[in-house]
Amino acid sequence: MRMLLAIDGSIPVSQTVQPLTHLGPLDEVSIVHVLHLPNLEYPLIPPELREEASKAIEGTLRADGERLLDQAVAALPQGVGQVHRIHEIGEPSRVILESAQSTQADLIVIGARGLGPIKEMLLGSVSHRVLLHAPCSTLVVRNPMPALNHILIPVEGQEDAENILRFLYRLSFNQSVQITVMTVWPQPQLPFPATLGQSKQLEERALEHAGEITERIVQELAQHNVTARAVVGMGEPAFAILEQAKALQPDLLIAGSHGRSGVSRFLMGSVSHTLVHRAPCPVLIVR
Repeated sequence: MRMLLAIDGSIPVSQTVQPLTHLGPLDEVSIVHVLHLPNLEYPLIPPELREEASKAIEGTLRADGERLLDQAVAALPQGVGQVHRIHEIGEPSRVILESAQSTQADLIVIGARGLGPIKEMLLGSVSHRVLLHAPCSTLVVRNPMPALNHILIPVEGQEDAENILRFLYRLSFNQSVQITVMTVWPQPQLPFPATLGQSKQLEERALEHAGEITERIVQELAQHNVTARAVVGMGEPAFAILEQAKALQPDLLIAGSHGRSGVSRFLMGSVSHTLVHRAPCPVLIVR
């Protein structure tokens, strides 16, 4: 599996690299750091002074970036195949996305400073923009991951589950993990003239169907020697999943992107984005 590890110094490099230490041998890891130079194009700054200041700033930032890259390489687990360093000038999210394309990354690992969802929506952040437009799955590391023993996987349906499981089977863990598979019945309000009996019947059938989906996933995981259990929640999906995460304290949460385009996710939000903003552990969004 090819990994693209994006570092910027906003959170400790060791925290961003930490999830990789729980995975099996990695074929290739590309570490990218982007120099985002300030814009000095002001009329009151003479051209010769502008050029001198730009060179000085670039020199300082490049030296800092090389130190971060050295730290990241040193923190990588043993067994990594090839390691590449990418150190470029530009807009960070654009360089990261282009690097993911050029290296044919299977997974982007990126740290996040923990901006709230409203601030990220208004101002944007590097991790947020990468998550919106990434060509592959993305692991957003907002919290430390000192161990990887328990994974919470919420699924929206059978197709969503199959996509997540396909990606999960490509990962290799250094030790056995326990998985909790979760589905949520959102309890939609039926329009008039639906009766209470009809609503109750719909809920019973929906919960039964949700239970069947999760049990099938648990049985499939058992065939791959993975210990798993099923949970069915009720209510607003993102809230129900976050409550489950709070109760179980998983080391990692894996969810699907549900196929929405970047624009619709930006304007409307999505369960996966809410989880990234508020989950108490790192979140891996599968595409």
